[in-house]
This record gives sequence, structure tokens and C-alpha cells, in this order.
Amino acid sequence: MRFTGKHRISIVAAAAAAAIVGTLQLPSTAFGTEDTTGTAGVESPAEGTDGADSAPPTGEAPDVHAEDSTVHGSDGTVFKDGVMSLGTQTAPKAATRSAAAASGTPATATAAPPPPSGEGWKLSGATKWLATGYTIKFYDQKSADWLGPYVQASAADLRRITNLPVAVDTKPVGWDYARPKGEVIMGVLHRPCLPPAGEGTMGSTGWKIVRDGTGTANLSCGFTSSSVPETVTSGHAYIDDSFFTPAGKPTAAMGETYMRNHISHELGHTLGLTHANRSLTKGDCVKGTDSGQFPVMCSPAYAYQDKRAGTYVQQFDVQGLRRLAAGAGATLPPQGKVTGIGSKCLDVKGGKAANGTQIQLYTCNGSAAQSWILGKDGTFRAFGKCLDNARNASTNGNKISLYDCNGSAAQRWSVNAKGQIVHVASGKVLDVTGGATANGTVVQLYTANTNKRQVWATPK
Repeated sequence: MRFTGKHRISIVAAAAAAAIVGTLQLPSTAFGTEDTTGTAGVESPAEGTDGADSAPPTGEAPDVHAEDSTVHGSDGTVFKDGVMSLGTQTAPKAATRSAAAASGTPATATAAPPPPSGEGWKLSGATKWLATGYTIKFYDQKSADWLGPYVQASAADLRRITNLPVAVDTKPVGWDYARPKGEVIMGVLHRPCLPPAGEGTMGSTGWKIVRDGTGTANLSCGFTSSSVPETVTSGHAYIDDSFFTPAGKPTAAMGETYMRNHISHELGHTLGLTHANRSLTKGDCVKGTDSGQFPVMCSPAYAYQDKRAGTYVQQFDVQGLRRLAAGAGATLPPQGKVTGIGSKCLDVKGGKAANGTQIQLYTCNGSAAQSWILGKDGTFRAFGKCLDNARNASTNGNKISLYDCNGSAAQRWSVNAKGQIVHVASGKVLDVTGGATANGTVVQLYTANTNKRQVWATPK
């Protein structure tokens, strides 16, 4: 991604500590494009680029991804005289001392274990969602109008990933609203986010949200609440209106692609995800080899730079969301390898996510190119794209490839009792050409028969 000379990216964070007994406000992020002229200045790549050259800028001051948290008494934090104060940190060891006192044993200081994490994802502290899911609401009509389309798209993605309810209610709740459990509230304000005084954006305590425009320029922020131990009970996020035109559209500098990822990034923070960075350096995140993307929860939030923009990256962020949903007891869409003849795997050729990439047979290797999510909508997904029967044709030998998920009949599949993967529209099945087991053997569409080359073991 290119940047003009007078602009620089400054992504600032306050990642969350492990949840403790009581209510936590976990300041999961504060993100912004900082510009000395006062205008946000990020140039968005053209639609359809693969993002391979979209590495975050280097050579800037380190970002903060340490374990920080802010404790508050309830989910229902509200504005008082135009200011919402998110409180101060309570020592996690207090609960340990109380338990020790009750048992009559000497108190010992024990460090809280780090929150769960994996390649390209980290939880902010809470380890599970509410089993009843969440409803995302907006403070005012402007917020609903400007953010609604992005939030609706992200909510649909979250429902598909977690199999839990994530609803969107666009009726404004008002700026005096006290947020209950199970709700995420979002709003658009001018310079709403005010990091802790004296600590800057690296501070862990005393975050404030202000409605008078005196917050940090070009900075959005999102917070998780956990009023039940280990559980994301609610959340709230605030988007700086500097990223929008007066008509509520992304500025030319921000761009549609970056805005999609930005809103999903902040929404991710309200629901228990923290920055996925591997160190304190901005942009130090795992990079996908399939299309050069970083996690949505990377700081900066570059993520997908094509039509997938705004969706959570399958091999990164999605795994953290699945972890949170599993904690809630959700029945997750099956994920894993799909094995066929010769005990080899259904594989995206070359591990590339370009539309039209051939699906082939290859030695199982545990890579993202062989990790398929079987959605209840009938899709098989890898790299955030779908297994696709080219042009939805029914000709024997028709090409099977990876393609942007589009909800069409070309991407609807089912697994029958024989272990065949059936293209629902044509009734034909995935077939290993010629029954060969050599690496690179093409997988095609073919009339169902009794040959083992059409039998697959899918994740359950």
C-alpha cells in the first residue's frame, strides 16, 4: 500500500489482560491514521488486487500490544456530561488473595496465564461468547446510516463463522443508552477516543470516550466488556468521522476496501479479539502466502485487499472467533482436511487464492491450502473463497476451482452416505481424474459411479 509523503500510519493499541472475576472493560484497540495536516491519508489499493504489495510501512515507532485492561462495574457504561470513563485496573491477584484467606493458606502471587492465541489471532482475555449471541446497535441515526452496511456484512460473516446469533438493529438507541449484556453499541463521533493522560495510547488505564471532539485525531477505538468471568458479555466501538466524507462515504484517502476492514477490525475488538501482532512493532503480523494478506486484527488492519475485504481471514482471525464460539458451546462448521484416493488431500494448487485456481490431489501437509470449512450453506471454503464448479456446468470433466464466494448454485455441495461430494445442482460428484494418485492430479466433475476415486473423507 502506498502512502503520500506528508502522511504516516500510527496504529495504537491497548490489548487486553486475562479476564478476572468482576466486570472488565478490555481496551482492545485504538486505531487511527495520523496526519499532521489533519486529514486521514491512506491510499487504498485498487479493487481486485491481491494485496501482495500491501505491507505496512516500516521504520516507525513501536506499537503497543502488551496485556492491558480497564475494569468497570457493569456492562452499562454511559456518558456523563459527554464523557464515558472506562475506569482503572484492578489487580488480578486480588481474587487469589481472597481465596487464600478463606482457606487459611498463605497468599502467593501467581501470574495470570496469557489469553489463548494462535497463528494470526489472539483473544483479549475472555475465552467465550454468550451462547445467546449478540445484537449490534447504534447510538444515533447517522451512526446507523454510515456504519450499518459495513456492520451488516460483518455480522453475516460472524454468523457463518460461529453458528451463533449476531443480529443488527438499526433503530438508534440514543447517546444516554445503558448497554446491557448481549449488546454491542457503535457510534460515529468526531475525535471520540481519548487515551490515558500521561500514558498516551500505550496506557492501560483511564481510557475515555468524548463527544466534544477533544479526543485524539483520526483515531477509532473498540472495547470488550466481561461482566461474567471468561465471557464476552457486551462491547462498544467509536469510529472517528474524519474517515468519512460529509455524505457518510469513505474519504478518497481511506477508500472502500480499507473502510470495510477497519469496521470489521473494531467490531472484532468489541467481541473479544485483540491485535494479532507478534511483537510491539506495527505491522509485525503473519502474512498469508495465498494473497499476501494480514489478519483483520493486525495493526494496521490491511487484511484482504480484494472482494473479500471486510471478512475475517480464514486461516487467522476466523480461528480466534471459532475458539470464542466453541467456548459458548456452539456447534461449529466442520473444518479440516478432505482426503481421497491414496490418502491424499483436496488441495488448492500452489496455495494461491486467485479466482480460477485449480483444485487438485496432493500429499496431505496440514497447510491452509488443504484446510476446508464445510458451511451449513453447502459451501466448502479455503482461503476465504469457495469450491466452485466452473460456470455451474454439468459436463463430465468440468473444471473445479477456487472462486469468490457468491451464493450461486455453482458453489453448493453435499456429502452423501457413500462419501461422495455431490454438486447439488447437477447431481455429479468430485472425481480424481483417471483415479491417479500422483501429486497434482486434477479434481474434476463427473457422473457418480462406484469408483474409489470419488470417495472422500470430510471433517465432521
